[in-house]
Amino acid sequence: MDLGVKGKVALVCASSHGLGFATASRLAREGASVVICGRDPEAVESARSHIEAEGGRAIGVAVNLSDVQDRVRLVREAQSALGPIDIAVLNTGGPPTGTFATIGLDQWQDAYKSLVETVVHLSQLVLPGMVEKKWGRVLAVTSFVARQPADLMALSNSLRASVIGVMRTLANEYGPHGITVNSILPGYILTDRMRKVARAQAEAKGLPADQAFDRIAVNIPLGRLGDPHEFGNLAAFLVSEAASYVTGTAITIDGGLSKGVY
Repeated sequence: MDLGVKGKVALVCASSHGLGFATASRLAREGASVVICGRDPEAVESARSHIEAEGGRAIGVAVNLSDVQDRVRLVREAQSALGPIDIAVLNTGGPPTGTFATIGLDQWQDAYKSLVETVVHLSQLVLPGMVEKKWGRVLAVTSFVARQPADLMALSNSLRASVIGVMRTLANEYGPHGITVNSILPGYILTDRMRKVARAQAEAKGLPADQAFDRIAVNIPLGRLGDPHEFGNLAAFLVSEAASYVTGTAITIDGGLSKGVY
């Protein structure tokens, strides 16, 4: 299936590893030029080199996405190197785990900057160019906990839902300009971040950390955690020309873990 992204420029946030890298890698294989970014310069360069070694085109930018000026610099450098941004995958790092009682106000503020402000600001930076071209794709990476809150995830449970609200609003306002805006809600995908969350949840219940994944998998209808490449496949489709009539949605990829009917 031709996704129709050859020659497009894709900014994929937090893409030096995990879900972001899986998405950037798939888009590069489809012929898109991708922007890799993350905090660790060595990790960014490693991811960029990996994509180019597979025949893709990529640039790397080391940034702290929680910093306003770094976000501006990221978009400026991406546009300078590759041209106007056609696709923006707004992926952000996960906030600390904890219950409501253990999370301080400063942590709420930091998490808001990371999860919500980052998405809002980057959208403001890339949407004008998409409007000018009458084509664009914006995809926010949130979490299944926005639909089905999980233990020890007070920050993520709350703020991820806010991001979905922002995306739904943008879908309404920018649809007339040929721009689709969606959210993707991953469940337990086997990344470094998920390993930490799973172990924290197991230890909070007094269970051995090495049993964390078994405990999670038993509640997933498919009986296993997801692979980052499975996430990358769906994300790449949602930002493609092939998904030109999909907008305003919040699509869960969690192996059936969420029990809601929609």
